[in-house]
Amino acid sequence: MSTKTEPKDRNNNSSQNDNDHLLSSTTKGASYLILLQLISRMLTFILHQVVLRYTTAETFGIASVKLELLLSTILFISREGYRCALVRGGDASTTTTTTKDTTDATSSAAKNDDTRHTAVPDNTVAGLEQKVTNISYIPTALGLVTTCFACGYYLSTIDDVVASTYPHYRTSVVLFGAAALIELCVEPLFIMALNRMYFQLRVSVEGVAVVLRCLITFSLTLLGARQVKDGGDNAYGVLAFALAQFVFGLTMALGYAGFFLYKVKRNEMTLSSLFPKKLKSSDGIGTKLVTLIFFREYWFDSALTTLGSTLTKQSLLKHVLTEGDKMLVSVLSSDSDQGVYAFVVNYGSLIVRILFQPLEETGRTLFSKLLGKADSVNGKTSEDSNRMAIDVLMLIIRFHVILGLVFMCFATNYTSTLIDLLVGRKWSQSAGNAPVVLSFYCVYVPVMGINGITEGFVQAVASKSDLAKLSYYMVGFSLCFIGAGILFMHVLQLGAIGLVLANMFNLAIRIGYSWIFIRKFFSRSDSKNKLALTSWLPSGATLLAFGVSWVITRCSELWIGWQSLSQKALHIGVGGTCFALVCLVM
Repeated sequence: MSTKTEPKDRNNNSSQNDNDHLLSSTTKGASYLILLQLISRMLTFILHQVVLRYTTAETFGIASVKLELLLSTILFISREGYRCALVRGGDASTTTTTTKDTTDATSSAAKNDDTRHTAVPDNTVAGLEQKVTNISYIPTALGLVTTCFACGYYLSTIDDVVASTYPHYRTSVVLFGAAALIELCVEPLFIMALNRMYFQLRVSVEGVAVVLRCLITFSLTLLGARQVKDGGDNAYGVLAFALAQFVFGLTMALGYAGFFLYKVKRNEMTLSSLFPKKLKSSDGIGTKLVTLIFFREYWFDSALTTLGSTLTKQSLLKHVLTEGDKMLVSVLSSDSDQGVYAFVVNYGSLIVRILFQPLEETGRTLFSKLLGKADSVNGKTSEDSNRMAIDVLMLIIRFHVILGLVFMCFATNYTSTLIDLLVGRKWSQSAGNAPVVLSFYCVYVPVMGINGITEGFVQAVASKSDLAKLSYYMVGFSLCFIGAGILFMHVLQLGAIGLVLANMFNLAIRIGYSWIFIRKFFSRSDSKNKLALTSWLPSGATLLAFGVSWVITRCSELWIGWQSLSQKALHIGVGGTCFALVCLVM
């Protein structure tokens, strides 16, 4: 009896070791990406404090809303869907391929490059990776079309009056489009690095690119301000942002290309493996005595291509939901109002870019590889994989809830103090009501975090039928968001506050859908797994401590005030004491 169970035990131990290695690699990757976003966002944050003093709200609004929307539209539509699909790898066999296996396979191929001009068998490690490489060139081709249409539309909206009001506006549009297209040209290399978990590569290359972007924007802004007299507009205006973004894209391209060319030079991989090649599959039919084998050559794996196309269609709707705030504010608000909104987002999105985005990306990679390893007999994932996925998911959600309580119960009562300290009373007491808008944005932050990780889980493990169903729901989400935006911004005249409320309403619906999907996904597991799905709430004592802290800090803001330096110090001291007590309770 014991001899029969040994192979099963060895398989279980091997599976557990693979899961542990995958979790360790993903955790390390998340820490790298968080560090990258911390450096990136802090440099950008400091940059914007300088820019706000030397540019008008109109110029800042165009650069931070309209041109950023142009860039994100090109990149999101072109690559988001296929990036999600290619990270999944297409099927379970792809996801079980470890980084070491891939490295060994490519090293062997580098020594004997016989497949340079022949089709690659698709049932080998090299063939599985070649499937992904071939399809990863689709976003580049798609990006060329998207860039031409998007830039053409933007240029058609700029008449001679607008062009004379904002110098170099047309040139800036072209530069932003070129920057997006350059990034898409190295998307195949990015996908390869992501699947091989080269997280340090991304941190290094993108870190250098961010520093260069900040330095160029900073230098051109100061240089343009010196050339202006009598309080006029900055001489370079949006051109400083556009040229910096172009250098950012160029640095990304050179960094990834240089890294993989270095790999080729060291014979760790072949140059031909970086480009599309034909794949060869074999289908056998017959009896026990006679078997016929048919070879079929092709470029694109149909299942993986269909999955990428499905996710790309969803990305069109998701882009409306993700960037809908910029779309609405650019349509329903003036350039000055856009500048105020961009100012608030500059502060409110710090935690989103620094922490939430890396967690979502690495979590999506972990779930896709962890839950993609289905058992060959029953088609289900192992109990260990389910347990680890649930533990990680609940841990991240609980983290978002606690961090959200910090923002809602503390940050909302300190927005005026923060803005007054950083950029002065021009913004803290302006008619744009920036402190109140920022307070609402603080409530919006945890909603974004929970939506990101739950939606990332759905994208990582959903079947084709589930993804197709999600596409229809996305249409409904988009309509709900647009309707809420019109209601809050146009009918109720709440301005930027209404836009934040519309976003919260939209994400709440999407979180509900994702949560229902997650519960159904794990319903096939045992009761312990089901019970674990309720473990995201903090304790009652913690919730009470946060509630009492909000009341105290709110009274402190009203009774002590924040106008003078001494009032700020006392007000901040009250908040610090309350936060320390909350930490003790937790």
